[in-house]
Amino acid sequence: MHVKIKGHRIIQFVSSLSLLGFLTLVYLKDSLRTLDMNVNSWSHLIHASWFTQMAEMLAYGFDTPVLLAISTLMAVILFYKSSKGKSALMMGTMVGNTVMLQVVKVLVHSPRPLNGLMFEEGFSFPSGHVASCTVFFGLLTYIGWQRWKSLKAKLLFNMFLAAIALILGFSRIYLNVHWLSDVLGGYFLGAFWLTFSVLVFQYSKHRIPHLHKCSSHFTLKGEGEGFEKLMEGKHNP
Repeated sequence: MHVKIKGHRIIQFVSSLSLLGFLTLVYLKDSLRTLDMNVNSWSHLIHASWFTQMAEMLAYGFDTPVLLAISTLMAVILFYKSSKGKSALMMGTMVGNTVMLQVVKVLVHSPRPLNGLMFEEGFSFPSGHVASCTVFFGLLTYIGWQRWKSLKAKLLFNMFLAAIALILGFSRIYLNVHWLSDVLGGYFLGAFWLTFSVLVFQYSKHRIPHLHKCSSHFTLKGEGEGFEKLMEGKHNP
């Protein structure tokens, strides 16, 4: 019980810190313009055809609609495997992330760099790719950490996802489709929404416990009890 409370408080702390970091970036967006321009200019010095191709593949593969579609499929699989709570967590978090990104982008109204290596529509801040990737990978980590028993497998999986998330963030700056502050904002906003959703999910375990129970378990149990009563009736007329 003490470990659960400590873990809950850590998630609360990370959520609050992430929100604070994001709001700070929004407040300082104009002040960071010089830094954004310098990083944007520097990225031209490291352009290479092989990495440009890889960055473009990452852009298409980890776009918000693509991750939302994958999350929907995973939510359906979890639902039919009687993990209704995790299915709701996956679907609700990713849908909420998509809506939140659109709202924030319109509110901040930040233009993209004009020298992008590929065409991107919409406003710049925050990076939707980075935020969605942070949320999606975070959900995979949270669900996988509960299901897997091997600590080594958990750590390797987490390191793999973290590496992809970092490479994706760098690739958005490399392609000149985002400013540095956009990418940082994506990480902060994604981390906030992820941890906030997990906190809501954990709270719902106490408020809506039947959502997190395995329905197939109760069905089989009920069928077993009915079968036992039927057999008792046959032996005791």
